Amino acid sequence: MKAMMSLDGLLDLINNFSLSASNKRWLAERLIEEAREEESKPTHLSASKFYGVWKDEDYPEASADELAQEIRASRKFREDITMF
Repeated sequence: MKAMMSLDGLLDLINNFSLSASNKRWLAERLIEEAREEESKPTHLSASKFYGVWKDEDYPEASADELAQEIRASRKFREDITMF
């Protein structure tokens, strides 16, 4: 079961734990570290990295046409192939 909680509610919950100043600092540093890692991730991912497997969440702003265009652009074809 997933619960929805506001950030204010989360802060109230953390404050109810009666953490020491060093524990609060440790928690804050970990949150900042994770936020920096998330922010440093590239904003544009090439569809070729997914090899045809991805979720809608991976490209929330992309339309189906944009995804198709990205897939076509990532393909590499040999020009010397002859059809029978």
